[in-house]
Amino acid sequence: MPGDTLRVSGQLLSTNHQDFYPYSRYIYLECIDQKDSLLLRQKVACDERGYFYTAVPTQFEWESNICYLRAYTRLMQNYSIESFAVAPFLLGAIHPKKKDITQDIHGVFYPEGGKLLNGFQQNVVFRLTDDDGFPISTADAFLLDEKNDTIRHHIIVSENGLGKMTFLPEASKQYRLLVEYNNRFFTFPLQTDSKGASLQAVINRERLSCRLLSNEEGKHYRLFLYHSHKGLQEIPFHTGQKVAAVELSNYPKGILVVFLMDKDLNLLSERLLWLEKPEVSQTTFNCSLSQRIVSPQSPLQFQLDSPHNSTVFIRIAQQDDLLATQAYSSFWLGGEILSPVRFPLINSQIQEEQETELNQWLYTARFILFSPETVLKEGINFPYPIEDGLFLKGTAWKRKDKPFGPGLIDAQNKKDLSFYTGEINQEGDFVLPVDNYPEGTGFLLISKNNKGKTVNSSFTLAEETYPKIIIPNPLFTKTRLQTDIIVGDTIIRYSVDEDQQRIYHIDNITVQSRKSANIQEMSRTPNNFIGEKTLKKWPGKSVRSLLNNFTAIKITKGGSGSGEGIIKRQNALARNQSRISNGEMRREEGETTITWKASGKYSFFNGDIAPLNVVINGEVIFSNIDHILEWAAGDIKSIELIRPTDTRCTIYGTPNGAIAIETLKEPRIYENDPLGEMVYPFGLTITDKQPAKHIKAPSQPGKYRLLIDVITDDKRIISFNKEFEVK
Repeated sequence: MPGDTLRVSGQLLSTNHQDFYPYSRYIYLECIDQKDSLLLRQKVACDERGYFYTAVPTQFEWESNICYLRAYTRLMQNYSIESFAVAPFLLGAIHPKKKDITQDIHGVFYPEGGKLLNGFQQNVVFRLTDDDGFPISTADAFLLDEKNDTIRHHIIVSENGLGKMTFLPEASKQYRLLVEYNNRFFTFPLQTDSKGASLQAVINRERLSCRLLSNEEGKHYRLFLYHSHKGLQEIPFHTGQKVAAVELSNYPKGILVVFLMDKDLNLLSERLLWLEKPEVSQTTFNCSLSQRIVSPQSPLQFQLDSPHNSTVFIRIAQQDDLLATQAYSSFWLGGEILSPVRFPLINSQIQEEQETELNQWLYTARFILFSPETVLKEGINFPYPIEDGLFLKGTAWKRKDKPFGPGLIDAQNKKDLSFYTGEINQEGDFVLPVDNYPEGTGFLLISKNNKGKTVNSSFTLAEETYPKIIIPNPLFTKTRLQTDIIVGDTIIRYSVDEDQQRIYHIDNITVQSRKSANIQEMSRTPNNFIGEKTLKKWPGKSVRSLLNNFTAIKITKGGSGSGEGIIKRQNALARNQSRISNGEMRREEGETTITWKASGKYSFFNGDIAPLNVVINGEVIFSNIDHILEWAAGDIKSIELIRPTDTRCTIYGTPNGAIAIETLKEPRIYENDPLGEMVYPFGLTITDKQPAKHIKAPSQPGKYRLLIDVITDDKRIISFNKEFEVK
């Protein structure tokens, strides 16, 4: 639910299976909503094996829906955004329940190589689901033509809704897949393409055989093969017969991708295959669940004989939870390929049964680590190096437009008082390695000339760049996420449509609710409002600097003061009143004041332009505001300039207007030292509490899965899937 804290653990592994453990030491973890908006970003340190653990606090203001956790390293930023690890979760919503009887069935077709060509015998994988995305398993399916003649009989559909058929399409014919389910027949049209080119490929006894499907001559094409261990390489083929063969005996286990390109290196077709290798004799271990029926909240009694120093991940998912995944498939298949179809849950003890399902699933996937067209035409560069340590990077300035350098720089961590020193080059740039530090840590920076004499300088930290916020396969675009709202003895159900509006279902009556227009939000502009998304771009800026964006006000220090410096009575003025009487408060000389620039536009205070009050989280501040102006933007949710005509001025008791600030947490002061300047770089999120070693059964009755992933020191990933029921 919104406001809950997620406990997140994971492991960063190298896709180079020989090294296995990663080069990077830090991951960036982001929480993203259904609209591809960033809700939260953390930087988390990994241990020497890549393991990390953190707490992700959700906020009450976050919209209830499907959210995503996305994780990546700086090194991964050199590759496609789609290749980042993504884990979805439900926030304030419940997973749809699988219905016994489904009114509609949906079918999607995945031809080998991406398209069906006229006159070539081809393989096609299809997937059947219901409205909510649950796979439909049926005994048989049939392929028919437009004359209702049966082309293929008794096509087997697996429990994951996947089926495969082979036939010779003709452009002059229309084809349909016929499926019987719950005594109803469903038909799905299958389209053919008479032009273009495609690929067929198969692995047999460590030998890859490829065939080009095209009516054009073979000299018009080029073939390329990718494997994570071998990289991207061109493979020769017989241009007359349009066939190729590659010996794979020295290729390790993993994904193979064959790319068909034209002479101009434009991608025409791709084929993904799985290369299995005989396992080297290793000690096996088992996992057993002693009870398949357990009581609510009772400890689960399972036996796991995992090797010493293994990392073990344990979690419980509902039996029909479409979001649940396993480490085995994430490691071997994730990061390089992507599919809208969830990989079937497996049990490593019966892994050999998964080969057929895996090969069919690969028809639904596509390669996403990088664009082969871009790499072949432009090459690949790595602007983001491996991040195996933390650095303070930035520029020292003698004046606003003139850098300071060459020279020296001293940096002091103000939390643990550790001290670092380095050099500033001719352009004023510096790079200073530092030890791990938590988020919120301030560093005092001091510049010196080459003789060691302190120089009055200012500093700017190098801006960190982050990848675009994209979820490659948004989930449940057609799913009706239903939530029960209990009102007395009545249960009201609502669903969410494509516009994120709620549709209420009450006793066969459907009422659609539209969001009311928010006048305050509609009137917000960069000149009167700074939101959280903008503030996160400048986490080290002070409130004083941010208020300079509001062109209608000015900040002055000295003179008559704010007129509201000292409150003599015990309590502040009530929010809904605005009373200034003799003896209640007096003005402080030299106090910082915020006023309107337009003289005479708004009311006056004893002959002076009336100051604007500052309102923090709904509370009017009557004391000196200097410390508030030095708060860091990274701790603030929003800053808004409220004009006297706004109704909130009556609520706050601020007839002249106000600066309203909403904070995320207790703000830190953006201090300045007489000999240097404080900066607040993006630090690490550190969580002390570790996952519980014992796991309990859910409190609600139902059928569940115990999902266990073991990552061993001898570079193996073993997954277990155990079903049980809570009664």
